[in-house]
Amino acid sequence: MMIMSPREQAVADQTVSLEDLATEGSQSGITLPVQITTGPATVTAAATSLQLGLASQDAVKITVKQEGWYRIGKPELVAAGLNPKADPRSLQLYADGVEAPITITPDPLKFDSTSAIEFYALGLDTPSTDQHVYWLISAKTAGKRIATVPGGGGLPPANSFLSTVERRDRLIYLSGVHNGDAENFFGTPVGSASVDQVVTLRHVDTTSQGQATLEVGMQGFSLTPHNVAVSLNGNPLGIIRYDGASPGVMQFTVPNNSLSEGQNVVTLAGQQGVVDVSAVDHLRVSYWRRYSADANALRFAAQGNQQVTIDGFTSGDVRVLDVTDPAEPSLIAASVYQQNSGYAVTFGAQGTGERTLVAFGRDEVKSPLRLVANQASTWRSATNQADLVIITHGSLKDSFAHLAALRQSQGLKVATVDVEDIYDEFNFGNKSPKALKDLISYANSNWKKAPRYVLLAGSASYDPKNYNGFGSYDLVPTKLIDTGFTETASDDWFADFDLDGVAELAVGRLPAHTAEEATRTVAKLTSYESSSPQSSALLMADDNLGFDFEGANNRLAPLFPAEISVQQINRGRIGTAVARQQLLDGIASGQKIVNYVGHGSPGGWRASLLTTADALALTNTGRYPLFVLMTCLNGEFQHPELNTLATGLMNAQQGGAIAVWASTGLTEPPPQAIMNQRFYNLLFQRDRQGHWPRLGDVTMRAKSAINDPDVRRTWILFGDPSMRLR
Repeated sequence: MMIMSPREQAVADQTVSLEDLATEGSQSGITLPVQITTGPATVTAAATSLQLGLASQDAVKITVKQEGWYRIGKPELVAAGLNPKADPRSLQLYADGVEAPITITPDPLKFDSTSAIEFYALGLDTPSTDQHVYWLISAKTAGKRIATVPGGGGLPPANSFLSTVERRDRLIYLSGVHNGDAENFFGTPVGSASVDQVVTLRHVDTTSQGQATLEVGMQGFSLTPHNVAVSLNGNPLGIIRYDGASPGVMQFTVPNNSLSEGQNVVTLAGQQGVVDVSAVDHLRVSYWRRYSADANALRFAAQGNQQVTIDGFTSGDVRVLDVTDPAEPSLIAASVYQQNSGYAVTFGAQGTGERTLVAFGRDEVKSPLRLVANQASTWRSATNQADLVIITHGSLKDSFAHLAALRQSQGLKVATVDVEDIYDEFNFGNKSPKALKDLISYANSNWKKAPRYVLLAGSASYDPKNYNGFGSYDLVPTKLIDTGFTETASDDWFADFDLDGVAELAVGRLPAHTAEEATRTVAKLTSYESSSPQSSALLMADDNLGFDFEGANNRLAPLFPAEISVQQINRGRIGTAVARQQLLDGIASGQKIVNYVGHGSPGGWRASLLTTADALALTNTGRYPLFVLMTCLNGEFQHPELNTLATGLMNAQQGGAIAVWASTGLTEPPPQAIMNQRFYNLLFQRDRQGHWPRLGDVTMRAKSAINDPDVRRTWILFGDPSMRLR
């Protein structure tokens, strides 16, 4: 029998499910014009300084989700915190540390209940978010305004222009793809059975003699060579070749008049048999399109000084915007006239060279996704000080206030930071895990008192944009990293400034989804401080499949002090049923520590020795052990659909764990065993006051005993790193 590595096994397991999906095919999907989006902002000293000023003052934060022309009335702005007496000339709008021009209607010099600001906004596309934050303030100087330019043009009109549309589905998450910081979501799986993908084209110029281009982007998954045959509307175009879990992109040129109005079918099929499994990344078509609006809007290209006429509008309220330079858009004076049963607009494109323009009707004017008052913050200030930094989400902040008060009563300085304030000060208001790392790094180097402990108080998800529709659980994000086997979460990354896999500050997480879960977790931590210390520990070993787990278990027992009685359970010697019952009975009776060495999965230990369902059903209230889990995937808390063992133990209503040390990834047992032993060498070293060390210090220092980068990076402390074991 062939023995596969953990990575090969993980990929093989997911490949089977992808093959099933591939046979179903996927003809649904949305085809959209390729929009202008911005990526991570360029950080300069000037932009940072400006942003700090915005974050520390009264401002209205405007969140948009797509490119377009936006309108916000004064009543909405005032409700979101704008001074109702603001001088309209002083209104300034910013995004990514750069001022964006606006227009004020109907009268730029008056600002009453009928007034509104209008502006052109860009969408944002990063792995962390598709929401872009704009900042509106009332300043002491005049703000930038959108210019209106004349619309005359001398060059003769063209019949059509080269339009690019794209279908980019995000249906499946492939943890086995190594692609750095890019997201791991892709479209329809493609196997040996052919898969049809519909791309919808509007207003195709069938008279054009030009060429169109179909670009097919694929992502390999199975660890084999890939040969994917491509056809368009039944006509074979060629084969894309690429290897393993790498991308494959190829462009095909076709006559424009071979395209159909409406649905065009791209057929994809792997040619290497059932082992050839990939996923569609994108389909992009550039074709010659007539100057005709679709749903009262059109993005198009024209040459400077070219006369342009666009028909197909349903009303006469049409505007034309030049967005060749998205940071400096301009409105073009245009003539609108009735034509047949609709309206057309005529104007001349300004400037030189190819221009990018947008024409849109009133019903295409957009409203923001979110409109809120800024909560002023100054975390990028050297006057701050803390021993413990609690980073949480606004919806959970009140719940964790009791934990902050508890730690302060024990002599620690505590700073509770709303994660949105971190985005505001360190990433222009836009969501990003890097913003959290930048705050922690800044605090470590610049605060009056540098923190020693960081608590990430809230859940995280590998699906921050909620592609799969399981819920918006990415409250306090984690960092997704590529390990030797899969992409997975690493919380220690936030404080690992030299990137050696060992954090410089002790990091922990309390993975609460809701305020109710957070309140319950804090109540557990609070009651633990006054509970009677338990005097026994339970060491559980899997049977020796691929590794001497019993031997690893035996080497732990002598590391416990004499006042702690140790019970060892070796599944291979007594059988699964007996071992499981002894485990559950032991947890119910009260343990200081439960340690497991063996094989695992997100939902539990091998052979269902302990499952998430078991964890949620525990009734050991007041007798909460620390769970130390030397196995794979028990801590994969970032999965939005699964309730993993670690989160189940932490969020159990009538019992569970006071803390869990577990891995989000797949790693090999030998370094786990060494780290496990080092953990207990450190845990029971009392200080001069007779205290055991704080838990985060132990987990952080235990990682230094090994060199395996993935074990170092993937073990997460689910719990408060500043707590001491009782």
